[in-house]
Amino acid sequence: MTGEKKAAATKYHRKALMTAADRLLVEYGYAGMNMNMLAKEANYSKATVYVYFRSKDELVCALAIERLKLLKREVALVLKSDFDINEKLHEIGNVLKEFAEDDSVYFDYVTTRAYEDDETTGNTELRALVKDIFNSMTVLTDEEDLLGMWYTFYGKIKTKRMAKALSEVL
Repeated sequence: MTGEKKAAATKYHRKALMTAADRLLVEYGYAGMNMNMLAKEANYSKATVYVYFRSKDELVCALAIERLKLLKREVALVLKSDFDINEKLHEIGNVLKEFAEDDSVYFDYVTTRAYEDDETTGNTELRALVKDIFNSMTVLTDEEDLLGMWYTFYGKIKTKRMAKALSEVL
């Protein structure tokens, strides 16, 4: 197989596995999804799954990177809009809220894994994307204000999820 064909085949199989993993993650969450389930869902052998992704973490990281790239584009569109600064901040808040709620598996992954001491390629790319998104927003307000807004937002999201989980248990 030529290098070009091999690269195309690798891209195809990785994409098929990522699509199947995304479905499983939405349904079962990070803790509930495993590589056996993925192999079955994607109609691959477990050994083949490990050819394309060394671990569940590597796979989820690749999916989180895709989501962050989309988030980065959405933030860039808001920043280029004709909105005033307060409207832009509000709209970016909406974009982040949508990411946190609709892509909660990836939001949680990014907020817990991106800054661990693990220097894997995926974590390095996650950190770079988060930094790019954050830095792009510093045209609206200074870094300290953005950090304060982030901690408020992050705290609300986590508290809301914790309250929901508690109400389901009780």
